[in-house]
Amino acid sequence: MENYGLSKYQIKSAINKVNFNKEFMLNNGVHIDDKIVPFADFVANSYTNADRYIAELQHRAWSVYEYAKEKCLSNVFITLTLPSHWHPKKKFKKRLITNKKFSGRKYIATINKIKFLNCHVTQRIPLVEPLLDFTNTIDKYNPRNASKELSKMLKELFNERSYRSIDKDDRCYFRVTEPHKDGTPHVHMSLFVPADKVQFIVNSVNRLFPAPLSKIETEVKSPVKYLMKYVLKTLDDLREDTSKITNLSLWYLYHGISRFYTSRTFVALEVYRKLNGMYTLRDLTKSYNSEDVNVYIDTTTQKISKIDNQYGTIYTQKPVNWSQKLDDSYRISTRIKFKIITKIKKEKYTFINAKVIQNIPFLIPILDFESGIDKNTVIQLDSGFESIYKDKIQKPIDVIIDGEEFILYHHQLKRLDENQKLSDILIKSKKQPYQMNDLHLYEYYQNLDIETCDLKHYAVTKNVLIDRRIIDEPKINLALYQDDFFKFESEVF
Repeated sequence: MENYGLSKYQIKSAINKVNFNKEFMLNNGVHIDDKIVPFADFVANSYTNADRYIAELQHRAWSVYEYAKEKCLSNVFITLTLPSHWHPKKKFKKRLITNKKFSGRKYIATINKIKFLNCHVTQRIPLVEPLLDFTNTIDKYNPRNASKELSKMLKELFNERSYRSIDKDDRCYFRVTEPHKDGTPHVHMSLFVPADKVQFIVNSVNRLFPAPLSKIETEVKSPVKYLMKYVLKTLDDLREDTSKITNLSLWYLYHGISRFYTSRTFVALEVYRKLNGMYTLRDLTKSYNSEDVNVYIDTTTQKISKIDNQYGTIYTQKPVNWSQKLDDSYRISTRIKFKIITKIKKEKYTFINAKVIQNIPFLIPILDFESGIDKNTVIQLDSGFESIYKDKIQKPIDVIIDGEEFILYHHQLKRLDENQKLSDILIKSKKQPYQMNDLHLYEYYQNLDIETCDLKHYAVTKNVLIDRRIIDEPKINLALYQDDFFKFESEVF
């Protein structure tokens, strides 16, 4: 079995990483309808749910090919490899031998009768201390950095006038990174461009990366099948034995190198994955460009918060009702309505208009309240969301004692009379505002009594209505209303 440049320690480390991830994914999960669903059911990679991972790769490749076929683009198949000084081994009579030109090898340099490891002189002047360079180390020429070097080579090609002169809608590609037997990566890429631009691309590749650094084919009959041959070659067949992981897969896992890339022809892959196959990549891109599908990004976390189409919301980020866990030394300062809120997680307090003068680990921070509205105002730290995750409602259990019927519910034994219904005993579940449809939500909001209901719940309900554009008013800032003392600025009582 080929080791692809991996040492015994690296192989063992990669296997331990895989086993740890598998154990965590299988032994941890979420509680849904009296069942524990493991995290492994939601993950798709080369060793967990590999069939779903391969299906996604094929869908991405075929989407690019169908897009190119629709645009009548021609294919240029390019293979790029790195110069000799990136390869620790070379072939000689069908076997691998040590490459003396490899820049990452260990060597001893003697400078002024002093021996240095992996050092060379960049400048030598008589009677002047020589300038030494220690950057030429073993770690510099590892496979991960070699993969980055290949990306730089592709960037040189993409910066060429022959490529930049093509309209963005008339060029696309997909590529796969694959290792040589010595562990040095190389790239196979299917590039799709207009037929009249093919020769210009070929000339640019030959000029930038002359043979043997590059190889070009322009008459590939089936580009997807030709490239997927290289992709599938890097994946293990885990249908019968999920523990049968080869050193080839461990090479990708240990060095953190991605197998497959495509051009930015379609919407972000993160958006496609959020919708769980509701759209194909091409259909989702067309709907996004025509504004039939809208994606909303949280400006604070830079994550997708909501996706909707012409029929309504099709994805929404799950709200969180607990405070974010941060390091002791981490502080957040935000300006809200000319009031500075400083959160010090170590003390679990929020101080209004307080400035941290000195914050030393294991010591109480020194605060300045001179710019504050009230020096004695201290608010207990609270979440920005209302508590929506309730305890799971237990199911009632029928109990018969001496011929009499009872209901065991919430650890209490209650007698069920003849004229009494079971619904009178059970605690009815209540939908939260974000779970209601528009009509139900608006009726629920109209029936809220602001004098008796929780003000924070009232604000959350109204914000949901504002988000759905049912009410045309500015949103209520929940951070200012963590105590009933505060009133809503958008309300007039």
